[in-house]
Amino acid sequence: MVGAGTNVVYFGLFWLGWHFFEGTLPYLLVTALANFTTALLMYPAYRGFVFRSSTGWLRGFAKFYTVYLFGLGCSLVGMPLLIELLHTPVLVAQAVVIVLVPVASYLLHRFWTFRDPSHTTVDA
Repeated sequence: MVGAGTNVVYFGLFWLGWHFFEGTLPYLLVTALANFTTALLMYPAYRGFVFRSSTGWLRGFAKFYTVYLFGLGCSLVGMPLLIELLHTPVLVAQAVVIVLVPVASYLLHRFWTFRDPSHTTVDA
């Protein structure tokens, strides 16, 4: 539920930014702004609802946003490939990238950002 909401929030922010700043900001800058804003808005839901983390807010957000940077990197590589090489419209390119990133992002959050140290075993 939260993952789907994240994609809706991100695409909505990208759509608004693209239409509001079209012609003045490049689509990759709009992508970066939507990425950071979405992370700020969605971190509390992931921290409290999805992973029930007790990690400190700042440390947790730093790790959370590191994973978001992975998604941003995918967008910054994938969108120009789709737009410039395949002549895909900007909003369609963003939608395609959004479909490809969530599984990897979830796994990174699950096993790194919000890893529960009480479930970690150490072999002697």
